[in-house]
Amino acid sequence: MKKITLLLTVLLLLLHAGHAVAGNTATTLVKVSETMTSTLSSIIGKGLPVVYVTTVDNEEPVCEIVYAPAGSWGSTINSEKVPGRMLIYNRVGGVDSVLYDSGDYEKDVSGITIKVRGNTSAKGERKTYKLKLQKKSDLLMRGVDSVYKDKEWLLLKDDNLYNMTGFNVSRLVGMKWVPGRRFVNVVLNNEYRGIYLLTESVKRNPKCRLDVDKDWGFIFENDVYWWNEPVYVISPAYHPSYNYTFKYPDEDEITEDQLAYMRGLVSRFESSQVDGSYPDVIDVKSFASWCLVHDLMGIKDGGGCNRYYTKYDTTAASKIFMPVAWDFDMAERTSSAWSRCHTVYMARLFASSNRAYVNEYVRQWCLLRDSFLEDVNQFYEEFVNSDEGRGLSSSYYFCNVVWNQNLWSDYLLQWRHDWLVARYEWLDANIMALHVPNDVNVDGVVNIGDVTSLIGMLLGNTRQMVTGDITGDGDINISDVTALINQLLK
Repeated sequence: MKKITLLLTVLLLLLHAGHAVAGNTATTLVKVSETMTSTLSSIIGKGLPVVYVTTVDNEEPVCEIVYAPAGSWGSTINSEKVPGRMLIYNRVGGVDSVLYDSGDYEKDVSGITIKVRGNTSAKGERKTYKLKLQKKSDLLMRGVDSVYKDKEWLLLKDDNLYNMTGFNVSRLVGMKWVPGRRFVNVVLNNEYRGIYLLTESVKRNPKCRLDVDKDWGFIFENDVYWWNEPVYVISPAYHPSYNYTFKYPDEDEITEDQLAYMRGLVSRFESSQVDGSYPDVIDVKSFASWCLVHDLMGIKDGGGCNRYYTKYDTTAASKIFMPVAWDFDMAERTSSAWSRCHTVYMARLFASSNRAYVNEYVRQWCLLRDSFLEDVNQFYEEFVNSDEGRGLSSSYYFCNVVWNQNLWSDYLLQWRHDWLVARYEWLDANIMALHVPNDVNVDGVVNIGDVTSLIGMLLGNTRQMVTGDITGDGDINISDVTALINQLLK
């Protein structure tokens, strides 16, 4: 009897939700432009989920621009949280359905807050936003009992698909964490705001984002906008242009002991890049991966390209990681040059007498290079043919009507692909110029270990890389082993 009662209750709730959606979305008019309106249902029909936010008293999230003090540089924003309610709609089986409802705002119970976020991205007419749920949920809906539940989410502009491409390149390179994301249409206070990328934010969440110890773990950033934060640690090398700020712990929770530890850590971190002892301090692989993502994307933003670091705890076994590549707004600006991080942040590692970093950077490229373009092609092909890809294309056509923009998703995807192909050729030539000839295992020296690695490639025990082609005939075979042994015997 209890099971029947429960089933009837669920059915009644579903029928009520379906009635509410069917009764509201078809008739609700959404302001699209000064001269155009549309029904919410027609926006849902474009094929992307619709994030529908209504703030208390229809208050608009706003921000004020603040400028750097003397001796520093840049400008950013201050913004206040606005409370409200959020629903996420999608068309399921031909029916407009509510997939998520935060409920009305009640602090720590239900609803959301929304605020303008970003630095340069916040200064345009169309803002980017930070959403904070009062109750954890997975807005990307990756399972009923999802491990991805969190309170913080972002709505990013991605009109040129830089972020989508950058996150995919991060996945191919093997970054420790790649934020989950999907494209959505956004309606705020009954006004259509366009296509956004709904994505996870950079924060501590040991189940699904960045895992650091609750008591003695850190997520910190080498931040040009440090002067707008109440708590920071001074950089011995880059102050006053850059200092270190915190994503975890929160500014109002960090202790003096933790700050003292971080002062010592960043001093050791920066000095190790000069004296060559950096492998004792940093996870070299993660630093090389981060740089390779930026090189592949051709990023020129030296000031706003986020450099996030994690330190799991304060033990010696815990090294500084670069776990995530973030902020691709300045992508595709260096088609035939290194990305900006080479001249600003990674320069010391590339110039160090200790080749561990350079070797790892080259090794990662060698593992990636033969399949990279094929993997990129496959990603774009699958995306174009997915429901999300078709919904994005349809929504771009809708935006053309709204904003008179000459943009559409398939064109942008082709552009991204063509640019990466051209970028690949320049990078391959210049990265391989850093490689020590005949160094099969890419450790910076040529010795018997390279013969062992080459035999491992031939036997299928290790992945084949271009470094194993000693004879340069385009193939890896026994003649390469012979050539390498002859070189070592000379």
